[in-house]
Amino acid sequence: MQPVGGCRHLSKNPLMMAPQLGISGIAKTFCIVGSILLIMMAVFHGSGYSYVASAIGESDAENFLKQIVPVLFAHPSIHLIELAAFGILAMFLGPAASKVLTLLAALIMVDGALAFYLGGILPGILLFGAALSFIVASVKIR
Repeated sequence: MQPVGGCRHLSKNPLMMAPQLGISGIAKTFCIVGSILLIMMAVFHGSGYSYVASAIGESDAENFLKQIVPVLFAHPSIHLIELAAFGILAMFLGPAASKVLTLLAALIMVDGALAFYLGGILPGILLFGAALSFIVASVKIR
Protein backbone atom coordinates (compact mmCIF):
# COMPACT_ATOMS: atom_id res chain seq x y z
CA MET A 1 0.00 0.00 0.00
CA GLN A 2 1.30 3.47 -0.89
CA PRO A 3 1.59 6.22 1.70
CA VAL A 4 -0.97 8.99 1.62
CA GLY A 5 -0.55 11.08 -1.50
CA GLY A 6 1.33 8.34 -3.35
CA CYS A 7 4.73 9.46 -2.03
CA ARG A 8 6.45 6.09 -1.66
CA HIS A 9 9.48 7.35 -3.64
CA LEU A 10 10.20 10.08 -1.06
CA SER A 11 11.68 7.61 1.42
CA LYS A 12 14.46 6.75 -1.06
CA ASN A 13 15.10 10.32 -2.15
CA PRO A 14 18.40 11.53 -0.61
CA LEU A 15 17.07 15.08 -0.45
CA MET A 16 14.19 13.97 1.70
CA MET A 17 16.61 12.21 4.05
CA ALA A 18 18.67 15.40 4.54
CA PRO A 19 16.73 16.60 7.61
CA GLN A 20 17.70 13.36 9.37
CA LEU A 21 21.37 14.05 8.58
CA GLY A 22 21.09 17.78 9.21
CA ILE A 23 22.65 19.80 11.97
CA SER A 24 20.94 20.85 15.18
CA GLY A 25 18.86 23.96 15.52
CA ILE A 26 21.46 25.47 17.85
CA ALA A 27 24.21 24.97 15.26
CA LYS A 28 22.00 26.47 12.54
CA THR A 29 21.26 29.48 14.74
CA PHE A 30 24.96 30.11 15.29
CA CYS A 31 25.60 29.75 11.54
CA ILE A 32 22.96 32.39 10.88
CA VAL A 33 24.31 34.70 13.60
CA GLY A 34 27.87 34.40 12.27
CA SER A 35 26.71 35.09 8.72
CA ILE A 36 24.69 38.12 9.82
CA LEU A 37 27.73 39.52 11.64
CA LEU A 38 29.80 39.09 8.48
CA ILE A 39 27.16 40.81 6.37
CA MET A 40 27.00 43.66 8.90
CA MET A 41 30.77 44.02 8.66
CA ALA A 42 30.57 44.00 4.84
CA VAL A 43 27.98 46.79 4.89
CA PHE A 44 30.02 48.73 7.45
CA HIS A 45 33.16 48.45 5.33
CA GLY A 46 31.32 49.14 2.09
CA SER A 47 29.85 52.34 3.51
CA GLY A 48 33.26 53.95 3.17
CA TYR A 49 33.53 53.26 -0.55
CA SER A 50 32.34 56.66 -1.78
CA TYR A 51 34.63 58.47 0.67
CA VAL A 52 37.68 56.48 -0.46
CA ALA A 53 36.78 56.85 -4.15
CA SER A 54 36.39 60.63 -3.89
CA ALA A 55 39.51 61.03 -1.71
CA ILE A 56 41.73 59.14 -4.13
CA GLY A 57 40.09 60.88 -7.09
CA GLU A 58 40.97 64.31 -5.68
CA SER A 59 44.53 63.32 -4.73
CA ASP A 60 47.77 63.76 -6.65
CA ALA A 61 48.02 60.01 -7.15
CA GLU A 62 48.71 58.51 -10.55
CA ASN A 63 45.69 57.62 -12.70
CA PHE A 64 46.38 53.93 -12.22
CA LEU A 65 45.96 54.32 -8.45
CA LYS A 66 42.86 56.43 -8.90
CA GLN A 67 41.31 53.55 -10.84
CA ILE A 68 42.49 50.62 -8.74
CA VAL A 69 42.18 51.86 -5.13
CA PRO A 70 38.35 51.99 -5.09
CA VAL A 71 38.22 48.46 -6.51
CA LEU A 72 40.72 47.24 -3.93
CA PHE A 73 38.69 48.92 -1.20
CA ALA A 74 35.51 47.14 -2.32
CA HIS A 75 37.17 43.72 -2.31
CA PRO A 76 37.01 43.07 1.48
CA SER A 77 33.26 43.73 1.49
CA ILE A 78 32.77 41.22 -1.30
CA HIS A 79 35.07 38.79 0.51
CA LEU A 80 32.98 39.04 3.70
CA ILE A 81 29.74 38.36 1.83
CA GLU A 82 31.35 35.29 0.25
CA LEU A 83 32.40 34.04 3.69
CA ALA A 84 28.85 34.61 4.97
CA ALA A 85 27.57 32.46 2.10
CA PHE A 86 29.77 29.60 3.30
CA GLY A 87 28.27 30.00 6.77
CA ILE A 88 24.79 29.56 5.30
CA LEU A 89 25.92 26.69 3.08
CA ALA A 90 27.29 24.86 6.12
CA MET A 91 23.76 24.48 7.47
CA PHE A 92 23.03 22.05 4.65
CA LEU A 93 26.20 19.93 4.78
CA GLY A 94 25.26 17.70 7.68
CA PRO A 95 28.11 16.35 9.84
CA ALA A 96 30.73 17.53 7.32
CA ALA A 97 29.79 21.13 8.18
CA SER A 98 32.02 20.97 11.24
CA LYS A 99 35.16 20.96 9.09
CA VAL A 100 33.90 23.79 6.89
CA LEU A 101 32.91 25.89 9.91
CA THR A 102 36.28 25.35 11.60
CA LEU A 103 38.14 26.51 8.51
CA LEU A 104 35.73 29.42 8.09
CA ALA A 105 36.30 30.52 11.68
CA ALA A 106 40.09 30.36 11.21
CA LEU A 107 39.93 32.52 8.07
CA ILE A 108 37.72 35.06 9.80
CA MET A 109 40.07 35.19 12.81
CA VAL A 110 42.91 36.17 10.47
CA ASP A 111 40.72 38.99 9.11
CA GLY A 112 39.81 39.99 12.67
CA ALA A 113 43.45 40.05 13.78
CA LEU A 114 44.27 42.26 10.80
CA ALA A 115 41.39 44.58 11.72
CA PHE A 116 42.69 44.94 15.28
CA TYR A 117 46.24 45.46 13.98
CA LEU A 118 44.98 48.32 11.78
CA GLY A 119 43.17 49.88 14.75
CA GLY A 120 39.65 48.81 13.83
CA ILE A 121 38.06 47.92 17.16
CA LEU A 122 34.48 47.53 15.90
CA PRO A 123 35.49 45.53 12.80
CA GLY A 124 37.67 43.30 14.96
CA ILE A 125 34.83 42.67 17.41
CA LEU A 126 32.36 41.90 14.61
CA LEU A 127 34.80 39.52 12.92
CA PHE A 128 35.81 37.69 16.10
CA GLY A 129 32.12 37.48 17.06
CA ALA A 130 31.38 35.81 13.74
CA ALA A 131 34.34 33.45 14.18
CA LEU A 132 33.15 32.52 17.67
CA SER A 133 29.65 31.84 16.33
CA PHE A 134 31.04 29.46 13.71
CA ILE A 135 33.24 27.72 16.31
CA VAL A 136 30.22 27.16 18.57
CA ALA A 137 28.24 25.83 15.61
CA SER A 138 31.11 23.50 14.73
CA VAL A 139 31.31 22.16 18.29
CA LYS A 140 27.53 21.60 18.41
CA ILE A 141 27.77 19.44 15.27
CA ARG A 142 30.44 17.07 16.60
